Amino acid sequence: MCNALNKKYRLRDSTTQRTKDTVRAIITGGSGFVAQHLAQHLSNCGDDVLLTLRTDDRDCQFPTLNWDITAAMDPAVERAVEQFKPDTIFHLAAISTRDTCGSAEPSAAAVAVNVQGTQHVIDLCKSLSTKPLLLFSSSVYVYGSRRPAVENIDENSAPAPDNGYGTSKLLAEQLLRTNDSHLQWVIARSFQHSGPGQSGSLLVPDWISKLQHRPSNITVGNLDTWIDISDVRDVVRAYRLIAQPQFNHQTFNVGSGKATRSGEIMEILQDLIGTRCAIEELQPGTHYLPIADISHITKQTTWIPTISITQMLQDCLE
Repeated sequence: MCNALNKKYRLRDSTTQRTKDTVRAIITGGSGFVAQHLAQHLSNCGDDVLLTLRTDDRDCQFPTLNWDITAAMDPAVERAVEQFKPDTIFHLAAISTRDTCGSAEPSAAAVAVNVQGTQHVIDLCKSLSTKPLLLFSSSVYVYGSRRPAVENIDENSAPAPDNGYGTSKLLAEQLLRTNDSHLQWVIARSFQHSGPGQSGSLLVPDWISKLQHRPSNITVGNLDTWIDISDVRDVVRAYRLIAQPQFNHQTFNVGSGKATRSGEIMEILQDLIGTRCAIEELQPGTHYLPIADISHITKQTTWIPTISITQMLQDCLE
């Protein structure tokens, strides 16, 4: 369901007078966690927002357009987008779980959505008279999922994906680069992020769900994994700032730039919830995921992450 984060937002007509810094933006994967936060941030900035969804959702609080990006372009969709006259398309639609993307090589579903779907979004951008800039949401996993120690990775580090999701994102990035002369694009390589409204089996919502039942013991994957985790509200601020023509054909890491031990997240959650329990690790040992070097984005824009892990977790509980 396309859940609103604030009051209903009304789409302005394309002829409505806008301020110099506002844009008309389309977000693919509009029902997703990040997309909903991005839509709210854009609308708070005065931007016009249109979300694309695979299926109709009458409860969505933002204007929507039904579009399955895995299918060939529907002329009706193309006409609707042309009428909207987007300045920017934020391509967030993707599948990301290991079960659906493949543990090693991309699954058929990952290729269809993450790779072929991206090609369809590229084709749409190239067909439009406004020639919008395409912001592609890529992933830390293009760098791989393991490091020998805490290590900050910059955008020039060699890609080394080791799972289906990371490989599919790298393949999609390569599609953008083969269209350099015909397409404006910016790549955002996002590191782990969480925040209010996140659900499912990801680390933060999974641990919150387990702890809120106040059990005597729980099982988790690992308490000694070092990750780079940000608040989604910081992430979407970054997306808007780098989705600018002056950054055409650039790649940006979007993360906290800091290494956080997963056990610290568990400790903060237990303090906030007011519970203590025995914890069994299913995969004990020390693991290191890539940590973002964010010097490029902080030098090129005014962006810095501002929301602490404790504040993020507190907001997730409310």
